[in-house]
Amino acid sequence: MKLKNRFKDEDKIRYWVDHPYCVICKSNQGCALHHIDSTVSASIYNSVMLCDRHHREADTHNTDSPLSREYRAKLRNISYEIIEKVGRIRTKEDEDYLKKYAQK
Repeated sequence: MKLKNRFKDEDKIRYWVDHPYCVICKSNQGCALHHIDSTVSASIYNSVMLCDRHHREADTHNTDSPLSREYRAKLRNISYEIIEKVGRIRTKEDEDYLKKYAQK
């Protein structure tokens, strides 16, 4: 299966190469980037590194329930802090994503 809105390779390397571990449990086993808000955007702000277990858990939070919104907000905040720490010149896609999702 090929995902739409894949993250750019240079973004993945720049922001996640120094964080090759799950942002929740710090495991470095079976980690991969997760689309926080599904594939609505390829903005790197829509990404977070998760282990297999937490990736599966995050996939269950793709609903509009209060618990799911809270869980995704937590992941967005973690991602935002990591990306801002490294530094980023935001693209229009980043700005559009953050405007729509950052406050939810």
